[in-house]
Amino acid sequence: MINYLIITCNSIILLILIKLFANLFTKTKKKESLHDVLMKDPKMKEMKELFEAMKGLNEDGTDQDIIPEGLGEFGYDITNPIPVNTIFGNTSYLGRLRTMDGIKVRYERRGSGHAKNIKNPIDIYDIYNGEDKITTLYISPYNKKNSNAVPRGFKLADMPWE
Repeated sequence: MINYLIITCNSIILLILIKLFANLFTKTKKKESLHDVLMKDPKMKEMKELFEAMKGLNEDGTDQDIIPEGLGEFGYDITNPIPVNTIFGNTSYLGRLRTMDGIKVRYERRGSGHAKNIKNPIDIYDIYNGEDKITTLYISPYNKKNSNAVPRGFKLADMPWE
């Protein structure tokens, strides 16, 4: 009987040890998020640093949807540009811009300009519906956030791919 108990106890201990070692060697790593994977890329780290540096330049900008000092028609007049956060904000905002029919617009940067009532340079974009030029819009990328306001005749999609 004692031999039976000793063999049973040894077997149980052996099974427990096997299970513990198996868990140590087969532990699955926590899956990395897409953000974690991207942040390992040196180019992505560089872009993030550039974004953060550019964002720091925007401390004097507004956190509102319309620049308080703006004059004239929103987005259509250089004196009342669309406020966005950095040049990445230009791309993000324009990527969401749609005609009232829901058609995604195409845009080309024409250059930059200045207005007496706006402190920083203002980017100038020609807006197209396919090959047809619709209008010119003015964007100020020196603000604390991207505007959710839209110029007359346009709307914003929730996401750029919608």
